Amino acid sequence: MTASPTGPEGPQPAPAAQSLRGQATSGVMWAAAEKWMVRGSTLVGFVILGRLLSPEEFGIVALAMVFITLLTVVTDSGLTAYLVQRRTLDRAVTSTAFYVSAAVGLILSPALAFAAPALADLFDVPALGQVLPALAVALLIASLSNVPAGLLQRELRFKELAVRQVLATGLSVVVAIGLAFAGAGVWALVGQTLVRGVVSFVVLWWTSDFRPAWTFSRAAGREMLGFGSKTMLVRIFRHSRDEGESLLIGVLLGTTVLGLWTVALRLVNVIMDLGAAVFGRVAHPVFAKLRDDSPRLGRALGNSMAIGGLVLVPSLVVLAMTSDVVVPAVFGEQWVPATGVAAILAFRAIGYGLGEFHRALFLATGRPGVELAIMAVEITVQIGLIILLADRGLTTVAVALTAWVLLLWPVRAIAVRHLDGIGWRTYTQTWLVLLAAGLAVGAVLVTNQVVDLDGWPFVALTVLLGGVVYVGAAMLVCRPTVQQAVAAVPARLRPARRGKGRDRSRGRQDGGQGAAPEDQQVDP
Repeated sequence: MTASPTGPEGPQPAPAAQSLRGQATSGVMWAAAEKWMVRGSTLVGFVILGRLLSPEEFGIVALAMVFITLLTVVTDSGLTAYLVQRRTLDRAVTSTAFYVSAAVGLILSPALAFAAPALADLFDVPALGQVLPALAVALLIASLSNVPAGLLQRELRFKELAVRQVLATGLSVVVAIGLAFAGAGVWALVGQTLVRGVVSFVVLWWTSDFRPAWTFSRAAGREMLGFGSKTMLVRIFRHSRDEGESLLIGVLLGTTVLGLWTVALRLVNVIMDLGAAVFGRVAHPVFAKLRDDSPRLGRALGNSMAIGGLVLVPSLVVLAMTSDVVVPAVFGEQWVPATGVAAILAFRAIGYGLGEFHRALFLATGRPGVELAIMAVEITVQIGLIILLADRGLTTVAVALTAWVLLLWPVRAIAVRHLDGIGWRTYTQTWLVLLAAGLAVGAVLVTNQVVDLDGWPFVALTVLLGGVVYVGAAMLVCRPTVQQAVAAVPARLRPARRGKGRDRSRGRQDGGQGAAPEDQQVDP
């Protein structure tokens, strides 16, 4: 483990540009490795569990996780974001944050277990009365993990965070599959959640340098709760947006339909986590370190959004075009009704993914209230759309929600322009990435009008022809973004080049001094 020069809790001055660039690149690589391995193992487990469990069982746990997810946000109370963005830390501050988080967890965990029977009666899902008390343990585990995890994120130590999640997810998937084969039904999914939480907790405390001191600062507590309350509300609103739609769909359309929605959404989230979520996770602490340098902050926003979109957009488009073939082939014919919904939600995820960078900027620069106001409007309209359109079916609901999310992205961009002076030119490369993806889609659709393929031959056409056209179009219309993405890959992972290539590689390792013009260097 490598701590900061003064330790994780001493004063930490802003690092030099090259140091921050290296930390950000390393963070992206480890965050990407974590997401790929975690989502890969989760997807394998999900495929197996999807064949062993029913949509209703998935729906029961999905309904229970609405409460677990929302209350997990409350246990954090915005403390993680506070620790990440605070300019300096000392042991009194970090210890105070830990005790506040632990106290909240100790209150919420038994409270949810006690309320479980009433919630089961309210939603007319008797299984909730048994499932929720077991899952309530996850709240206490989360409350004891928030501060050490937040400190690792602040220090951009994503290697430790990656190891934690990979081990926890892998073991939890093995346990869930074993329980499902043994006929445990819904308890296989409950066991998966609890095992993941316990293993994650143990690995986190093993790798973290943080240990709480027997001290509590009232002044620090007031300060962090003042900031954290707004940040917590942002996260609650965000999870209310995600989990609230599941709750409404479950209530209005039943747990079986909720199971279909959950499967479609999880497919989309797999791609989200492998694309923009990786960059967005690293962007938060990086933006916090650049909050006093507006020009670099603007470049960091534009670069991270464009590079994130370079990975995210084509992946989601491929899912949208091939979901009717891939979903039943992987999960079974019982999930055919989820294919159309998955295709629509893939386009919504593009709006969510690009908006994630704006959200990270608002939190990192100490403006959670801006994101809070935007999300309040977003959720209000979302609830209204679901209630008004539920009787028209899941597909209609998905279309309406997608359109609404895509309309909100310019609203966040306008807020960023007004508050930070970051103009529309910042997003030029992002728009060109979208153009390259559109050209690839057009090429596939036009070609298929001639050859008239369906099934797996159409999937092959989409991946091969679409991939070739996308790469070519990206190199043509958004070459700087492609170059920055390649430059961010560690030199040891790129093919060796002779002559000039070796010199350029050395130049990048030296911070690009004398190797490339300033406008071609990669800002974090």
